[in-house]
Amino acid sequence: MGRWGERFFEGDNDLDEASMISEDAGIELYHYEIDEAESDDFSGKGLEATREHLNNGVLSRLFNKYSTNDPFASGSLSPKELRLVLLAVLAMRVGATIEPVHMDLLREAYPKIHVSPKYSWVLSDSGFRAPMKEQFEIALAHYKNDGTPYNFNAVRCENKKCAKEKADLGEGQALKKCGKCQEVVYCCKECQAQDWAKHKKGCMTPEKREQQEEKRNGGGFMSLNV
Repeated sequence: MGRWGERFFEGDNDLDEASMISEDAGIELYHYEIDEAESDDFSGKGLEATREHLNNGVLSRLFNKYSTNDPFASGSLSPKELRLVLLAVLAMRVGATIEPVHMDLLREAYPKIHVSPKYSWVLSDSGFRAPMKEQFEIALAHYKNDGTPYNFNAVRCENKKCAKEKADLGEGQALKKCGKCQEVVYCCKECQAQDWAKHKKGCMTPEKREQQEEKRNGGGFMSLNV
Protein backbone atom coordinates (compact mmCIF):
# COMPACT_ATOMS: atom_id res chain seq x y z
CA MET A 1 0.00 0.00 0.00
CA GLY A 2 1.40 3.38 -0.91
CA ARG A 3 0.84 6.77 -2.51
CA TRP A 4 2.59 8.27 -5.53
CA GLY A 5 0.68 11.56 -5.62
CA GLU A 6 -1.56 13.76 -3.50
CA ARG A 7 -4.64 13.91 -5.69
CA PHE A 8 -7.60 11.55 -6.05
CA PHE A 9 -6.74 7.99 -7.06
CA GLU A 10 -3.00 8.55 -6.72
CA GLY A 11 -2.83 6.07 -3.85
CA ASP A 12 -3.64 2.42 -3.26
CA ASN A 13 -6.30 3.14 -0.64
CA ASP A 14 -8.32 5.28 -3.07
CA LEU A 15 -8.11 2.60 -5.75
CA ASP A 16 -9.11 -0.14 -3.30
CA GLU A 17 -12.13 1.88 -2.24
CA ALA A 18 -13.06 2.55 -5.88
CA SER A 19 -12.99 -1.19 -6.52
CA MET A 20 -15.26 -1.90 -3.54
CA ILE A 21 -17.66 0.91 -4.47
CA SER A 22 -17.79 -0.42 -8.04
CA GLU A 23 -18.65 -3.88 -6.75
CA ASP A 24 -21.41 -2.41 -4.60
CA ALA A 25 -22.71 -0.43 -7.59
CA GLY A 26 -22.74 -3.48 -9.84
CA ILE A 27 -20.66 -1.74 -12.52
CA GLU A 28 -17.04 -0.69 -12.98
CA LEU A 29 -16.78 2.99 -12.02
CA TYR A 30 -13.08 3.83 -12.09
CA HIS A 31 -12.11 2.16 -15.38
CA TYR A 32 -15.50 2.91 -16.92
CA GLU A 33 -14.21 3.15 -20.49
CA ILE A 34 -14.93 0.21 -22.79
CA ASP A 35 -11.82 -1.93 -23.26
CA GLU A 36 -12.13 -4.26 -26.24
CA ALA A 37 -9.38 -6.44 -24.76
CA GLU A 38 -11.48 -7.13 -21.65
CA SER A 39 -14.37 -9.52 -21.96
CA ASP A 40 -15.42 -10.22 -18.37
CA ASP A 41 -18.77 -9.07 -17.00
CA PHE A 42 -17.18 -6.42 -14.78
CA SER A 43 -15.17 -4.56 -17.40
CA GLY A 44 -16.00 -0.95 -18.26
CA LYS A 45 -19.31 -0.33 -20.01
CA GLY A 46 -18.59 3.17 -21.30
CA LEU A 47 -19.37 6.64 -20.01
CA GLU A 48 -23.03 6.89 -21.05
CA ALA A 49 -23.95 3.40 -19.86
CA THR A 50 -22.20 3.98 -16.54
CA ARG A 51 -23.95 7.30 -16.03
CA GLU A 52 -27.33 5.80 -16.89
CA HIS A 53 -26.73 2.92 -14.48
CA LEU A 54 -25.94 5.29 -11.61
CA ASN A 55 -28.88 7.55 -12.43
CA ASN A 56 -31.23 4.58 -12.30
CA GLY A 57 -31.42 4.75 -8.49
CA VAL A 58 -28.04 3.14 -7.83
CA LEU A 59 -26.21 6.33 -6.88
CA SER A 60 -28.91 7.46 -4.45
CA ARG A 61 -28.97 4.00 -2.87
CA LEU A 62 -25.22 4.08 -2.30
CA PHE A 63 -25.27 7.60 -0.84
CA ASN A 64 -27.95 6.49 1.61
CA LYS A 65 -26.04 3.33 2.48
CA TYR A 66 -22.68 5.01 3.02
CA SER A 67 -24.17 7.81 5.13
CA THR A 68 -24.97 5.29 7.86
CA ASN A 69 -22.52 3.86 10.37
CA ASP A 70 -22.83 0.37 8.95
CA PRO A 71 -19.55 -1.34 8.03
CA PHE A 72 -18.60 -0.54 4.47
CA ALA A 73 -16.62 -3.56 3.37
CA SER A 74 -14.16 -6.05 4.75
CA GLY A 75 -10.68 -4.57 4.61
CA SER A 76 -11.78 -0.95 4.22
CA LEU A 77 -9.61 1.62 5.99
CA SER A 78 -11.71 4.66 5.14
CA PRO A 79 -14.15 6.56 7.35
CA LYS A 80 -17.65 6.93 5.99
CA GLU A 81 -17.04 10.59 5.08
CA LEU A 82 -14.21 9.63 2.71
CA ARG A 83 -16.30 6.85 1.18
CA LEU A 84 -19.04 9.38 0.45
CA VAL A 85 -16.53 11.71 -1.18
CA LEU A 86 -14.98 8.94 -3.28
CA LEU A 87 -18.44 7.85 -4.40
CA ALA A 88 -19.19 11.44 -5.43
CA VAL A 89 -15.89 11.75 -7.31
CA LEU A 90 -16.57 8.55 -9.25
CA ALA A 91 -20.08 9.81 -10.06
CA MET A 92 -18.92 13.28 -11.12
CA ARG A 93 -16.35 11.78 -13.49
CA VAL A 94 -19.17 10.35 -15.61
CA GLY A 95 -21.61 13.24 -15.10
CA ALA A 96 -24.10 11.33 -12.95
CA THR A 97 -26.87 13.28 -11.24
CA ILE A 98 -26.32 13.91 -7.53
CA GLU A 99 -29.52 14.85 -5.75
CA PRO A 100 -29.56 18.15 -3.78
CA VAL A 101 -29.93 16.30 -0.47
CA HIS A 102 -26.76 14.34 -1.23
CA MET A 103 -24.87 17.46 -2.33
CA ASP A 104 -25.74 18.90 1.09
CA LEU A 105 -24.56 15.65 2.69
CA LEU A 106 -21.21 15.99 0.93
CA ARG A 107 -20.79 19.62 2.03
CA GLU A 108 -21.34 18.48 5.61
CA ALA A 109 -19.14 15.39 5.38
CA TYR A 110 -15.91 16.43 3.66
CA PRO A 111 -14.69 18.97 6.30
CA LYS A 112 -14.65 16.10 8.83
CA ILE A 113 -12.01 14.17 6.87
CA HIS A 114 -8.52 14.28 8.36
CA VAL A 115 -5.90 15.95 6.14
CA SER A 116 -2.59 14.09 6.30
CA PRO A 117 0.73 15.88 5.71
CA LYS A 118 2.58 15.23 2.46
CA TYR A 119 5.05 12.83 4.02
CA SER A 120 2.91 10.45 6.06
CA TRP A 121 3.24 6.93 7.34
CA VAL A 122 1.55 4.61 4.86
CA LEU A 123 -0.77 2.98 7.41
CA SER A 124 -2.27 6.36 8.32
CA ASP A 125 -3.15 7.11 4.70
CA SER A 126 -6.93 6.89 5.02
CA GLY A 127 -7.95 10.51 4.64
CA PHE A 128 -7.33 13.57 2.51
CA ARG A 129 -4.13 15.13 1.33
CA ALA A 130 -4.35 18.91 0.96
CA PRO A 131 -4.54 18.81 -2.87
CA MET A 132 -7.34 16.23 -2.68
CA LYS A 133 -9.37 18.41 -0.36
CA GLU A 134 -8.87 21.39 -2.65
CA GLN A 135 -9.87 19.29 -5.68
CA PHE A 136 -13.11 18.33 -3.98
CA GLU A 137 -13.95 21.83 -2.76
CA ILE A 138 -13.60 23.12 -6.31
CA ALA A 139 -15.67 20.25 -7.69
CA LEU A 140 -18.48 20.89 -5.20
CA ALA A 141 -18.57 24.54 -6.21
CA HIS A 142 -18.39 24.04 -9.97
CA TYR A 143 -19.96 20.64 -10.77
CA LYS A 144 -22.71 21.36 -13.28
CA ASN A 145 -24.84 18.35 -12.31
CA ASP A 146 -26.46 18.36 -15.75
CA GLY A 147 -24.88 15.26 -17.26
CA THR A 148 -21.54 16.94 -18.02
CA PRO A 149 -18.59 14.83 -16.80
CA TYR A 150 -16.23 16.65 -14.45
CA ASN A 151 -12.52 16.37 -15.16
CA PHE A 152 -10.64 16.16 -11.87
CA ASN A 153 -7.29 16.07 -13.68
CA ALA A 154 -7.82 19.26 -15.65
CA VAL A 155 -5.44 22.17 -15.09
CA ARG A 156 -7.61 24.99 -13.73
CA CYS A 157 -7.39 28.70 -13.02
CA GLU A 158 -5.90 29.07 -9.54
CA ASN A 159 -8.61 31.54 -8.54
CA LYS A 160 -10.98 29.08 -6.84
CA LYS A 161 -14.01 31.26 -7.49
CA CYS A 162 -13.30 30.84 -11.20
CA ALA A 163 -11.53 27.46 -11.58
CA LYS A 164 -11.96 27.44 -15.35
CA GLU A 165 -10.17 24.79 -17.34
CA LYS A 166 -8.97 25.16 -20.92
CA ALA A 167 -12.24 23.76 -22.29
CA ASP A 168 -14.15 26.58 -20.56
CA LEU A 169 -12.19 29.35 -22.25
CA GLY A 170 -13.20 31.19 -25.36
CA GLU A 171 -11.42 31.03 -28.70
CA GLY A 172 -7.98 32.57 -28.51
CA GLN A 173 -7.86 32.45 -24.71
CA ALA A 174 -5.37 30.37 -22.74
CA LEU A 175 -4.37 29.60 -19.18
CA LYS A 176 -1.12 31.40 -18.37
CA LYS A 177 1.45 30.51 -15.73
CA CYS A 178 2.41 32.76 -12.84
CA GLY A 179 5.57 34.55 -13.98
CA LYS A 180 7.41 33.88 -10.72
CA CYS A 181 6.63 30.33 -9.65
CA GLN A 182 5.82 28.96 -13.12
CA GLU A 183 3.53 26.49 -11.36
CA VAL A 184 -0.04 27.80 -11.04
CA VAL A 185 -2.07 29.20 -13.92
CA TYR A 186 -4.72 31.88 -14.37
CA CYS A 187 -7.27 32.56 -17.08
CA CYS A 188 -6.89 36.35 -16.87
CA LYS A 189 -5.12 39.16 -15.02
CA GLU A 190 -8.23 39.86 -12.95
CA CYS A 191 -8.22 36.32 -11.51
CA GLN A 192 -4.51 36.57 -10.75
CA ALA A 193 -5.03 39.85 -8.90
CA GLN A 194 -7.95 38.44 -6.89
CA ASP A 195 -5.92 35.39 -5.88
CA TRP A 196 -2.63 37.16 -5.11
CA ALA A 197 -3.25 37.65 -1.38
CA LYS A 198 -3.42 33.87 -1.00
CA HIS A 199 -0.91 32.82 -3.63
CA LYS A 200 1.89 35.18 -2.56
CA LYS A 201 2.32 33.27 0.72
CA GLY A 202 3.77 30.28 -1.12
CA CYS A 203 4.85 31.77 -4.43
CA MET A 204 8.55 31.16 -5.07
CA THR A 205 10.85 30.56 -7.99
CA PRO A 206 11.38 26.96 -9.19
CA GLU A 207 14.97 27.15 -7.93
CA LYS A 208 13.94 28.14 -4.41
CA ARG A 209 11.22 25.47 -4.37
CA GLU A 210 13.80 22.84 -5.33
CA GLN A 211 16.13 24.03 -2.56
CA GLN A 212 13.34 23.72 0.00
CA GLU A 213 12.56 20.17 -1.12
CA GLU A 214 16.21 19.20 -0.87
CA LYS A 215 16.40 20.68 2.62
CA ARG A 216 13.22 18.85 3.66
CA ASN A 217 14.59 15.57 2.34
CA GLY A 218 18.01 16.03 3.87
CA GLY A 219 19.56 16.01 0.43
CA GLY A 220 18.29 12.52 -0.32
CA PHE A 221 15.19 10.81 -1.73
CA MET A 222 11.97 10.64 0.24
CA SER A 223 8.75 9.11 -1.03
CA LEU A 224 5.30 10.35 -0.13
CA ASN A 225 4.86 7.33 2.17
CA VAL A 226 7.81 6.17 4.22
